[in-house]
Amino acid sequence: MTHRGITAAHVAAAAEALQAEGQQPTIRGVRERLGDTGSPNTIQRHLAAWRKARPAAAPGQELPPALAAAIAAELTRAAASAREAAQAEIDQAQAEAAELAAAGEALEGERDELAAQAQGLRGERDKLTGRVDTLQAEGERLRSALHAAREQSTVAQQAAAVAQAQTQAALERATRAETLASQQAQELAKAQQEAAHLRGRLETK
Repeated sequence: MTHRGITAAHVAAAAEALQAEGQQPTIRGVRERLGDTGSPNTIQRHLAAWRKARPAAAPGQELPPALAAAIAAELTRAAASAREAAQAEIDQAQAEAAELAAAGEALEGERDELAAQAQGLRGERDKLTGRVDTLQAEGERLRSALHAAREQSTVAQQAAAVAQAQTQAALERATRAETLASQQAQELAKAQQEAAHLRGRLETK
């Protein structure tokens, strides 16, 4: 914001008015005459310049009433202008403060909303993490079960191969036994025929 500065003319007019009223122009007196506005450092600098530039007044010398009235009117106008400028600055500052307060409240609301969302996301993340852990454990269990099943299948295949080989061997033995029995039966039948033939020959003699 732009501040309305206290000029050397303002300080000189206030000092003249104070002196015209028989008062010693001081920094505090000048500032009060200007409506309690202005930097003491600025007033002191302008007051020192006024004192340096003003010729020494003769004892008992007073300003003409018209000049004193004009100075007082100028001081009144300057003070009113300074008060108006200060009030405008105050109003603007209050408006800006209200805007900043509203913006701050909006930001706090957004912050709270984001914090709530972050809390919810953290909860979801924890749930998903637990779910992943559970699935990993289940996957490990299934891999172990599959490995055991494969081993059992291998053992069963090996046992089936052994049983098949044993069955094949038994079939071969049975076939050989059947063939041998058939041969023996044929030989027995042949022997019986020969024996019958011999009995017939013996009976005819």
